[in-house]
Amino acid sequence: MSATDLRATASAPSTSQAADTTYGLSSAVFVAAFLLVWISTAPFRGSYEVDNEASSNIVNQISFSLMALLSVGCAVLSPGRVAAKAYLRPLWLIFFVWMTLCVLNSPQPDISMRAFRFTMVVVVIGGAIMLLPRSIGHFASLIGWAALVVILVCYAGLVIFPDIAVHSAGDALEPEHAGAWRGLFDHKNIAGAMMVIFLFIGIFVAQMRSLALGGAIILLAAIFLYSTGSKTSMALAPFLVGIGFACARIDSIFLRALLALGPLAVMLTATVGSVLFQPVNAIVQAVSPGQTFTGRTEIWSFALDRLWDRQIFGYGFEGFWGSDFVRYAEIKENETGIALGMVHGHNGYVDLVVALGIPGLLLAVLVLIILPLSDHHRVIKTEANKALAELFFRIWMFAIYSACLESFFFRRADPVWFALLIAVLGLRLVSRYRVAA
Repeated sequence: MSATDLRATASAPSTSQAADTTYGLSSAVFVAAFLLVWISTAPFRGSYEVDNEASSNIVNQISFSLMALLSVGCAVLSPGRVAAKAYLRPLWLIFFVWMTLCVLNSPQPDISMRAFRFTMVVVVIGGAIMLLPRSIGHFASLIGWAALVVILVCYAGLVIFPDIAVHSAGDALEPEHAGAWRGLFDHKNIAGAMMVIFLFIGIFVAQMRSLALGGAIILLAAIFLYSTGSKTSMALAPFLVGIGFACARIDSIFLRALLALGPLAVMLTATVGSVLFQPVNAIVQAVSPGQTFTGRTEIWSFALDRLWDRQIFGYGFEGFWGSDFVRYAEIKENETGIALGMVHGHNGYVDLVVALGIPGLLLAVLVLIILPLSDHHRVIKTEANKALAELFFRIWMFAIYSACLESFFFRRADPVWFALLIAVLGLRLVSRYRVAA
């Protein structure tokens, strides 16, 4: 993101920007990167299966490698390249080193390394494209059009691929979702989460760039969100908008942290805590008898029971779900075997500790939760910076709350993960540099 205090061309008139030979290419690469991740190279699959080869097929290799090269090349030529030094954060570097150690110590190092490489390519893409927009208006236009294209593709799928874009009773694993829209995404919950993110983007675009473009995004995303039937996303969206609005107007870092993370702690305690602590489960059952969070408690219990065999380094990226450790696991007396066919743990925090061990979970919490909250507190108080910070903060909060029931942290090119990555990087940048209006 170009910044006025870097004495770069970010503050130059728009006519100068148009004359810049890299301006058009940077804009195209920015939008293309979002479309590549959010639409993917294999949309409308209609399934969410474990496929470790998916991250190594030739289409993905070429597409993401080329996008990484283009993004970095444009970033090097961009006026915002000086802001890249904000990424040299010691804790981030420590975390990436730990991730590497976990991959090398994985019982399936080849699979883990392949997934890790893919994840790091996406991280590079995210870091590079955030340096490309020349102003807040430029950023709003680009991300707005990218969001609108993805939404329109989802709607087009309802007409062109109705049996795939909508869950059907013939779904082998979840026939109960019949009729729920999922568009180009693999599952209604992913579609629901993305529509909430698009709602946030639409609000931002309507405020900062174009009421017509932003309004179209809001309307289309809201209709699609409702049709996904994703109750978690629909419940979280208004709740987190309210929290974000309040946090932006609280000066105390302690009160801001309490407001932003207090409900998250309660959610984690009620969900994963009900598996770990019997008194918590007793309270949950008293409030909601028979509550299993749609079968998730057995999945979490299964994963955490196996964690103790590898509690330091974990199982590495993609080293647990879909592996022989799960497929051929002994079913215990209190288990039904539902976990044996899972593609992930349906909880981002559980999957983090399973993949990276207990130290990795603690580092990830610092990187994904504590540091972004600190960055939000230190956002430079200009209109442009505050507007961007509000967008990033809403996306960040929605993602870390959604992760209580879904899993996407560092999951290769998962669309929700990419949105969270952009939010974390964005909060870092607006806390360090003044954004051009």
